[in-house]
Amino acid sequence: MQHLKIKKDMKIRYTLITTKKVRRIFMSDVNTITKPIKKYTHLNINDRRNIERWLQEKKSKSEVARLLDRDRSTIYREIKRGTTTQLKNINGYLREVTVYLADTGQAIYDKNRKKSQSKGLKAFSQKFWNTLKQANEARWFTGKLRKYNIKTFIAVYRRKYPLEKVPTFKTVYNYIHRGEFFIKPIDLPVMVTLKPRRNKNSKPKGTNKKILGRSISERPDTVLSRESIGHWEADLVVGKKGKDEPVVLTLVERFSRYGISRKLKDAKSDTVQEALVEITEWNPKVFKSLTFDNGAEFSQAASLESEPLLDLKVYFCHAYSAWERGSNEHFNKLLREFIPKGISLSHFTDEEVIEAAESINQRVREVNDYQSAQEVFQKMKT
Repeated sequence: MQHLKIKKDMKIRYTLITTKKVRRIFMSDVNTITKPIKKYTHLNINDRRNIERWLQEKKSKSEVARLLDRDRSTIYREIKRGTTTQLKNINGYLREVTVYLADTGQAIYDKNRKKSQSKGLKAFSQKFWNTLKQANEARWFTGKLRKYNIKTFIAVYRRKYPLEKVPTFKTVYNYIHRGEFFIKPIDLPVMVTLKPRRNKNSKPKGTNKKILGRSISERPDTVLSRESIGHWEADLVVGKKGKDEPVVLTLVERFSRYGISRKLKDAKSDTVQEALVEITEWNPKVFKSLTFDNGAEFSQAASLESEPLLDLKVYFCHAYSAWERGSNEHFNKLLREFIPKGISLSHFTDEEVIEAAESINQRVREVNDYQSAQEVFQKMKT
């Protein structure tokens, strides 16, 4: 019983001490909040005349700062700004002396303020704004058939006219957001956003329940580093879900990001395999490897290695690891602008599906050093 009483007394004492600490901290915060905050303004001509007068009275710079209720560094910078050289008669001789003049300090201040004020659109090349306006009127930034975004357009323009003063893409987007521009945010399908990249050291979160072929873990590092052309990723894009609904087969080359799309009558493995053989035999030299997910539609894909006209390797991703085919996933996202989810692909012709991929391939992209996937692929293929 005595032990319990001591323990209880210690608990009460600890509570009292803790309460006092909290009260002390709270009161400190209250004092901090209620303490008036000084609002400083720039020095004016009257302040500068007082500085000039006090310096003539041989007051120190620290004392001048105290009299004006300013930081010493502010006074030091002002005196340095307004100090000039004059000729003064000393004992019958003209001597050069340095003195602080309020009018000189004010004149330099006004000049610097005028320079620091934003000139808005006039601060940059008028030729650039005219070209940007013409590009917008030609719908180079809008719609499914767009060729540029603002960032890639500016980069290409800078390379063409390196001596012109051109704004950054962030500056242009600021003008657009503030409504000071002929382009509206709604006109741009995808505004450039800076978001953190996925950790490249990500590890697969699942295990494959079925083994369709060689694992992506066996794929050479040169494929991952995109050092050469000829390594592709493949997937299916579904419109409306259904057993016999048409689908789109997409293949994306990792180095150039060049994409191929083909409409298929269904997602059966036989249909997919027939299309894969047809596409790869179109130009066997540019197909060195193919990487798939573990969907049943690609269950026959491993047999591509035994095709007589082909010399390629087939790899399969880990389960729940779509990021291992990142280029293909991004291409599919762009393709959704042409083929929305939930709409049957029977409404699209074979030519429309092919043209959708060609339109994406013609867009100028930062990752391709501001070239289109079409340009890079053609250069590497030859």
